[in-house]
Amino acid sequence: MSQKVAEKTDKHASVEELYSTAAKAPQPGLCCPKPYMNEMTAHIPKEAFEFNYGCGSPVLKAGIKAGDTVVDLGSGVGIDCFVAAKLVGPKGKVIGIDLTEDMLAKANKYKAIVAQNLGYDVVEFRKGLIESIPLEAQSADVVLSNCVVNLSPDKEKVLNDVRRVLKIGGRAVISDIVSDRDVEQVHQDDKKLWAECYTGALSVKAFLEAFKKAGFYGLSQLAETAWQEVESYNFASITVEAFNYPKSSCCGALDHFAVYLGPYESVADEDGHQFPRFKAVPVCAETASRLAGSPFESNFVVAFAGRELKPDANSCAPGGACCG
Repeated sequence: MSQKVAEKTDKHASVEELYSTAAKAPQPGLCCPKPYMNEMTAHIPKEAFEFNYGCGSPVLKAGIKAGDTVVDLGSGVGIDCFVAAKLVGPKGKVIGIDLTEDMLAKANKYKAIVAQNLGYDVVEFRKGLIESIPLEAQSADVVLSNCVVNLSPDKEKVLNDVRRVLKIGGRAVISDIVSDRDVEQVHQDDKKLWAECYTGALSVKAFLEAFKKAGFYGLSQLAETAWQEVESYNFASITVEAFNYPKSSCCGALDHFAVYLGPYESVADEDGHQFPRFKAVPVCAETASRLAGSPFESNFVVAFAGRELKPDANSCAPGGACCG
């Protein structure tokens, strides 16, 4: 997946202006940041939390492991990056991406203190748009975002670029603001409400569909919290997890088995493969590899069959035909 460079828009400028101000003086009413466990933040200067403007805590839900490369979109003063640094350890890497120079300056100030407190320096901050993440393809294990996707005028570009930078099997854990219904254009055009994380929000349905359209697998909702009512819209914070796997265009040799363990009677994946509970279903190597990884491995047993199997009504493709 090649990178398509995005250009800054008027809405980007509005967001940059607001958050430049918010980097200079705390804005306590700006969005709805969530608290962190004290043991995860003792290495971070207390002053930094005065400038924390997220809407969730995706870093604590992302299953970050030692040695991971983690990217945080819209990293602000770096709170999530600094928590991630503790999780990835001295052999990991954390890269924060932000549009606003004043936020980046604050983040780099705190970064020096965090490195001293941890005893290692694994955090880096880069200026950039989240529609054009300044990172090489397939270089990240985890991509985080905390109340930033709603600020983008092109959310499709954001999610497509998240997939571009994720390694195969890597995951995005996104906390963002959603609405109970589609936001009308007249309200989307209000730059102040947009920059304050309101009218750039997608409806819950559209938000989840955006991940599906971008080609993510294994989409799960991890949390949801009501926030505020503005202009008759009910806004909430939602956290979702989604995984990057290549989409199957055609199955190969059906020389593996996948057994779905329940609890449902039957499930289907994003490619339309049907898996009745407890039935050994012939699958190709690509599908087997995906089901053996996160987040599917606890629900499937995958085994190598050693020979190609004849497709039937329950085999690895919609309708049992290998190529659909």
